[in-house]
Amino acid sequence: MVCASVGWASEEPGSRASKDDASNSSSSTSPDAPATEAKLEKSDKYDVNRIGQRNIGHGVNLYSLQKERALGESMAATIDRGARFVTDPEITEYVRRLGQKIARNSDADVLFSIRVIDSPDLRVFALPGGFLYVDKGLIMEVDSEAELAGLMAHEIAHIAARHATRFATRKYGWSMLTIPLAYLSGPAVLGTRQIGPLALRKFSRDSEFEADLLGIEYQYAAGYDPQAFVDALEKLESKETKTRERLAKALPILAKAPLHDQLARAFSNYPPAEERIEKLQNAIATFLPSRNDYVVDTSEFQGVKAKLAWADRPILRRHRPGDGPSNGPVLHRRPSDEAQPPNLASTSPLVTKGRTSLVLGYLPHLPY
Repeated sequence: MVCASVGWASEEPGSRASKDDASNSSSSTSPDAPATEAKLEKSDKYDVNRIGQRNIGHGVNLYSLQKERALGESMAATIDRGARFVTDPEITEYVRRLGQKIARNSDADVLFSIRVIDSPDLRVFALPGGFLYVDKGLIMEVDSEAELAGLMAHEIAHIAARHATRFATRKYGWSMLTIPLAYLSGPAVLGTRQIGPLALRKFSRDSEFEADLLGIEYQYAAGYDPQAFVDALEKLESKETKTRERLAKALPILAKAPLHDQLARAFSNYPPAEERIEKLQNAIATFLPSRNDYVVDTSEFQGVKAKLAWADRPILRRHRPGDGPSNGPVLHRRPSDEAQPPNLASTSPLVTKGRTSLVLGYLPHLPY
């Protein structure tokens, strides 16, 4: 998930949000994300008290951290050439500080570049090596700082676990292995050739589970209620479901293809929503000690939303004589640099007592 048009960077090229305390242990636990809760419970790999000192992101990888950073820079340069960025320094600095706060409470050992794309889309996505992008539309859609923090933490988890380059390593390894099979034939060989794609899909699905778990740990360590992550995902999935329903009504043929939909879900790289919800609930209860207080929201977040809404508000202007043949008022959209946004002076957080009840729902397919 990414976007298009010439724009401006939300921070100077050399400005990066860094992680203060991130060191990885050299233990030999499995590098792959676990597929079951039983595996999680037997390992201290997910001990929230050892964040920054765990075996996260280790394992077979053809990319060094330097090469991974270079890969991310190349991908980011492509996005930056085609995307328009929010330029308001208060907004970009707020999002950068929020991402930096989560990164400091993560296992990531990289410098972070965090930018806000001036797009109505509802996306947050990460590139290898520490590049994180947040759509303006997503900030407008979520209800609290804790929800935004949870969605960003999920993507920071992908970076910390180096999922992209580890996936590329496995894909490359399987491609090399299948070269000799090209000279053979028969049903057995055809079956063997299917193992690679299935294994890659499993790695991708397990990576989502791992990013879910690590993300709620990073959010929790930064002081936010991890339940807010689940709430945000349910909200976004509900919106996506309504969009699909509207499309089905507009194009009835889409609603008459249940087999196609079942096959698409079966072979998706993302795990079933119900399974992710169940694992998240189990992880919150198992890995995260209960707290009396969590940060839910801040007035600064609400001020950022207000500034974005103010900049996008429609402005009614009348044509001046000689402007054209129009006889009535014309609706123009005020450019963001002309807006007079509200003041973001207060930053005191809103705290909730205890944890809100868990609600079953569906998770969207987060971009990666």
